[in-house]
Amino acid sequence: MTPMIEQIALAIRDAQSEGPLLQAGKDVLTGFSGDKLVGALQRLALLFERDSAGCYLEVGVFQGLTLLSVASACRSLQCYGIDNFAFFDPEGQNLRIVRERAAKLAVGNATVINKDYEDALESLAQTTGGRKVGVYFVDGPHDYRSQLMCLELVLPHLHRDAVIVVDDSNYRHVRQANRDFLMTHPEFKLVFDAYTACHPANATPAQRRAAQEGWWNGVNILVRDPEGLLPPAYPPTERSRQLYENEHIVHAGAVAELAPQATELLQLLLRNPLRFVASSLRLYQRLHANRTALASRYPQMNTYSADLPASRFNTAVLAPESRTRPNK
Repeated sequence: MTPMIEQIALAIRDAQSEGPLLQAGKDVLTGFSGDKLVGALQRLALLFERDSAGCYLEVGVFQGLTLLSVASACRSLQCYGIDNFAFFDPEGQNLRIVRERAAKLAVGNATVINKDYEDALESLAQTTGGRKVGVYFVDGPHDYRSQLMCLELVLPHLHRDAVIVVDDSNYRHVRQANRDFLMTHPEFKLVFDAYTACHPANATPAQRRAAQEGWWNGVNILVRDPEGLLPPAYPPTERSRQLYENEHIVHAGAVAELAPQATELLQLLLRNPLRFVASSLRLYQRLHANRTALASRYPQMNTYSADLPASRFNTAVLAPESRTRPNK
């Protein structure tokens, strides 16, 4: 291993045994992350604190637990958090909460990038002044595409010794996206992973306490290894790809937007038949309210391509029919 990979491994081991570095913010900072996870982010960020061209970046700020924990432990490191607060913020208060907590902790090196993660990552250099991301914490949308795009879009901005920490890796679709990224980018390696039997929301009180003191809902930690010194390793996934193949069937359906409600309905049919009736009525009301728009769609195999161009070249390419043909 390179000295940097050894330091990364040591930082993870220390977090595994000792948890967070600082306890001063425990009465200020709350959220959904495990103590070992917070401790790992803090220690990993410290490896880049003396690098003026480096920074810490996370996708998914919520109410600032990880962002402010890292910024508090690494006062000389610029820390950035991407979140447009579109989820888990019903009253629109999370950005205010983050700012108030930063003020209470006298944190001046944490910046919230209030944008959708794709927009933020595509223009990241403009926000960070060209700093390279030493530690990248991915805790944003957990659907397969978002997970993979969070990894792909950050590539131009990563530090040469970058370490990537992916939260919520208990989810099999998150693990699949991580594996697919590792397969297509062999210069990165899985250096550490940890999992629990279920999401903390489904855990027993004892399991939830263990998750709170540990890695919360699973973690995958990736390192850059361009010299290939580490053997390939991948998060566990299932060989069957049926769930991902089903996405095509769902996306091409006339009522694709209602797939979550339909899934919930089937769960109720299995577990609570009385509530199934009430939920069926609500789903029908939604269908009826959108009947005009839905009537224009096919039952299946919708391509949503009616307004797309029949054919076109990139504007930088000269179309073949306008080229000067050579004389025969």
